[in-house]
Amino acid sequence: MDSERAIRFGLRLEDAVALGFFLLNLVLQLIFSELRGENLSPADVLIIIPAIAVLLAKELVHYFLAGGSSGKQEGELREFIRPYWGVIRDWAPFLIILLMYYSLWGDATHLLVTHDRDAALIAIDQRLFGFQASVALQRIVGPALTSWMQFAYLFHLFNIPIVACFIYMRRPRARFREMMCGLLVVSFLGLLGYILVPAIGPMYTLRSQYTVALSTPIAALNRQMEFMDFARIRRDVFPSLHVAISFVVWLYAWRNSKRLFWILSPIILSLWVSTVYLRYHYLIDCLAGLVLAPVSYALANWLLARFGTLQVSLPLPPGWADRLRRLGAPAG
Repeated sequence: MDSERAIRFGLRLEDAVALGFFLLNLVLQLIFSELRGENLSPADVLIIIPAIAVLLAKELVHYFLAGGSSGKQEGELREFIRPYWGVIRDWAPFLIILLMYYSLWGDATHLLVTHDRDAALIAIDQRLFGFQASVALQRIVGPALTSWMQFAYLFHLFNIPIVACFIYMRRPRARFREMMCGLLVVSFLGLLGYILVPAIGPMYTLRSQYTVALSTPIAALNRQMEFMDFARIRRDVFPSLHVAISFVVWLYAWRNSKRLFWILSPIILSLWVSTVYLRYHYLIDCLAGLVLAPVSYALANWLLARFGTLQVSLPLPPGWADRLRRLGAPAG
């Protein structure tokens, strides 16, 4: 019967991870807004709902493009579109990671814990290391070093596509999917950390202890840093995703090109230092990022090997099976 028919399509693991994050975020929004007697405003789910729709729509489009054809013209059109759509589908996780990050805009990081945990992070640093690293680093602060640290911090935006492009062009596509899965898993766990441990960072909480200004003669770097400060969500401290994501990228560079690994090494290592030097993170944030990265790398590779594509079945309303056949899509 038509009512029993369904669309069956494969959901890539990387999309499933992102979908899991958005659904978890949405459930938390619904539950805690109800518990606190607050109204859930459209702004609270402004990114979550469209992101879920994009994830599902993307795979449905792929389903139709991969399906049969009811006519020669439609078949030719599909053949023309398919390779370009394949590239879009492969690179979509970059957009999805941005949507995951910005889904925590506003007060979303206070869903579970309603107050910032900076005091606890400061206490941990003091107990483990005996000092506040961003304060101690003031003794070496200078315009030239600050310029380099700002460059290394901003280079985070480039080392990801550099490694991804190399793998996409020079290695099997399976290796590229490995990296995409690794980035999504580390983002999932890191963003979960933002919810479990909301904090604003030493730039604000330790401001009274800074006696040396971070200045650089390069105006362009200052403008870029100002833009990044404006574009970031309010609480993105624990763990340091700058450290965790760059470490994951570094691991995939090692797996795919030792030369690329060594070329990126000075910048990535400097990036880790810059997160503390520029007063964005506590030392414990960076340590957490260093632990999270290899765990995410191993977990993502294991998940991809075992659950590379998940089969999803969407039931069809009565009469839709015939309509899909006329469009040339194979209903299940």
